[in-house]
Parts: sequence; C-alpha cells; structure tokens
Amino acid sequence: MKVHNQPIPLANPKPADRLVKRGARALFGLVRSTAGQAQRVPGILSQATTDVREAWAESAHPNV
Repeated sequence: MKVHNQPIPLANPKPADRLVKRGARALFGLVRSTAGQAQRVPGILSQATTDVREAWAESAHPNV
C-alpha cells in the first residue's frame, strides 16, 4: 500500500492584509535600526569632545 501526500491548499491572504504587514515590518525594522544607531551616539559624542579638547590644547602651543 502506497502513501500519497497531498498538500492542503490554504486560504489566500487578502492583498491589503499583506500590504499592511509589509508596511508594519518595514516600520518596525526602521525603529529597531534607529534605536541601534542611537546607542552609539554617546560614544561618538564623547570621542568628539575629547578630540575638540585636544585640538584646543594643541592650538595653544603650536609647534614652531
């Protein structure tokens, strides 16, 4: 006796539902990406502050 597997057709989603889901996923991805970039800002600002302070100190005593 052979066993035959037949796929069961699922209901097709409505095009509007898929569009909303795609839009929501894109929005959520953007929010997560923005949050990830925002975590880097304090480190970047700290480095920029250090660089500006060093440049200020070096400009007070130029190499002649």
